[in-house]
Amino acid sequence: MIKAENLTKIYSPCGGCSVTALDNISLEVADGEFLAVVGASGSGKTTLMNIIGCLDAPTEGRYCLDGTDVSTLDSKGLSNVRSKKISFVFQGFNLIPTLTAAENVELPLIYRRMAAAQRREIVKQALEAVGLEKRANHLPLELSGGQQQRVAIARAFASDAPLILADEPCGNLDSKAGETVMSMLHQMNKLGKTVVLITHDNAAAKTADREVRISDGRICVS
Repeated sequence: MIKAENLTKIYSPCGGCSVTALDNISLEVADGEFLAVVGASGSGKTTLMNIIGCLDAPTEGRYCLDGTDVSTLDSKGLSNVRSKKISFVFQGFNLIPTLTAAENVELPLIYRRMAAAQRREIVKQALEAVGLEKRANHLPLELSGGQQQRVAIARAFASDAPLILADEPCGNLDSKAGETVMSMLHQMNKLGKTVVLITHDNAAAKTADREVRISDGRICVS
């Protein structure tokens, strides 16, 4: 699913010193694998996620996603890859506050120009899968943090992308809600999705098939 070769990312702010966020990282993730990328704040794990998620491009190196070399794609090409190949689950939930739970789940399907009847059925199934079918018409502010994260997972479920990137998905949740979210990510992995978990939580990381630890922009354990 993921093949990254010699990825380097250097930030060069105007008038400031350059910062190497990633330093010659190579990484492969098999189709259907559950990988945890572990590291402290500032270690480079979020930069790696942004490149894997086609939200940013490396300064140097090559990155292939599901057989497609995305290293040299323009912004439109990267957007197309994100739409078709990747679902995101963020620490901050990233729900649109003016849309209901159902509308948030439906949004990526609208971008794909899917027929309305088909969208409604997929949204219904996705919310049922996370136990929120009775909260479909509630706005995010009317939901608890755990429920909002479950909406985000339902959105990932509905998009049916082969890769799920979960960036600190339990960071804003209590322990019980966090366990529920991790259980749902593992359920999606059992359905065949490749999951990459970005975390500083060692306990969550140990539930993955494999751990990769990043420090100072380099992989130190894999």
